[in-house]
Amino acid sequence: MIVEIIKHTPNWVFILFIGLVVLGYSQTKDRRKKLNRILILPIVIILLSISGIYSAFGTIKYALILYFIGGVISLVIGLKLSFPKNVKYNKSDDSFNIPGSWIPMILILIIFFIKYFVAVVIARKLPIASEIEFIAIISLLYGILCGIFVSRSIVTIKSKYILK
Repeated sequence: MIVEIIKHTPNWVFILFIGLVVLGYSQTKDRRKKLNRILILPIVIILLSISGIYSAFGTIKYALILYFIGGVISLVIGLKLSFPKNVKYNKSDDSFNIPGSWIPMILILIIFFIKYFVAVVIARKLPIASEIEFIAIISLLYGILCGIFVSRSIVTIKSKYILK
């Protein structure tokens, strides 16, 4: 069954996967980024996850509410934990030194595999796709993962305003 699923997966999905692995791997290295580059990834993740909910489940209100709740919960926890650690702001060129981490890669791949799993469930017309529990769990997961990305960006940006 898994071989059949992979056989019927469009080629662009594999290209996207490779691109996401490259993007995730780039996050494992220490890097220097400007503010606009720090905001791109969370914005893209938010837009893709909301479009994933909409394309999979339509305009079900509770799906978006659970997405929002998951996002807020993980945002608050992420801000309390204050990750990433050891971010340094460079006044001279208005950039941020961000230590490498495997966390973004793991989060990106989790989002990819959730989206892939949901697409397979819908493509196979499995009854679970319309179950309230399935929709709730997927929406909540998308929200939690997006909230983590947003909190990481906020923590990074806060380093500009916190004297160390």
